[in-house]
Amino acid sequence: MTGPRTSDDFDITRPDGFAAWNEEMVARYDIERYYERAHPVVRWLETRRLDALLRLAAPRPGERVLEVGCGAGHVLERFAACERTGIDLSESMLHRTRRRLGTSIRLSRASADCLPFGDGAFHVVVCTEVLEHTPDPAAVLAELVRVAGPSGRVVVSIPNEGQIDRAKRMLRRTPLLRTWLRTLAAEGNEWHLHTFDLRLLRQVADGSATIHRTVGIPNRLVPLRWVALLGAGPAPGRRPV
Repeated sequence: MTGPRTSDDFDITRPDGFAAWNEEMVARYDIERYYERAHPVVRWLETRRLDALLRLAAPRPGERVLEVGCGAGHVLERFAACERTGIDLSESMLHRTRRRLGTSIRLSRASADCLPFGDGAFHVVVCTEVLEHTPDPAAVLAELVRVAGPSGRVVVSIPNEGQIDRAKRMLRRTPLLRTWLRTLAAEGNEWHLHTFDLRLLRQVADGSATIHRTVGIPNRLVPLRWVALLGAGPAPGRRPV
């Protein structure tokens, strides 16, 4: 009897192999269930993450916004006053976004490391909880910055894997907390190709982007997630983080 398939069962160095593996993970992990029916503490954390993402993106009505890895549309839903575009490698994710947001949004199937848009095509580019799933996150980040252009804002969020793993270990050792927060304690990392944290984000950004600001979720003392504002060059009057 064989167990569930993993990335080792796919040739993820090939575009078709990576797409097939990604579709396997999409089917296994229901993003809509995660956002809408996860434990209340997990939903609270995700709300704080999306709030921070929106603050850093600072969208203005009518601006062009791109989300790379749009999932089921939960993030783009928050940019209703903007001209929205979403891309995802998964056809099923694109169908979910269309079902959620209707025809007011442009959708395309594309790989995050080869975006089908011109330089500086968007005012805001968002990529949330995606970099850790990609074979070459540095190439993805370079593309985000390219399509945002010199004056665009790029906002990404990543898991702080070390902090999350420490939280899981604590929850597993505490029966009452394990019962209350079993969603977070049981969250697996098999969809992640990289163990992300702020240090790795800086390494990935080196040479293509400057990190202007970071926000820890839920806070900087216990950051389970990081949300970061990036750009193609140093922010005026502000030292890079």
